Amino acid sequence: MKKIQLLICILLVVAVSGCASDSDDEHDHSVEIEGSEMKSLTIQQVADLWEIDSELLLSRIIEEFDLKGSYTVDTVLEDIREAEYKFSPAQIKDMAEEIKQRGV
Repeated sequence: MKKIQLLICILLVVAVSGCASDSDDEHDHSVEIEGSEMKSLTIQQVADLWEIDSELLLSRIIEEFDLKGSYTVDTVLEDIREAEYKFSPAQIKDMAEEIKQRGV
């Protein structure tokens, strides 16, 4: 009897673990990259990772953070962060993910 109870407990734990990981996937990005790595990328490189339009990503970044400088798709994210606004790489990931999901 105890073996059956143990087996049932193990199955329940496995089932619950599977359910929890499925819900966590909804918040993941389609591209896995550390924030520290993101900072060293250009806007073009970020767009290439997400397979989205780099000009659209650039315009969204400029609009979102009300940037005043003259930036291109070849601008490194860290250069923007140092010059104007300390956005987090996660914010750029979210933007890129949103653009990708919209299929723009």
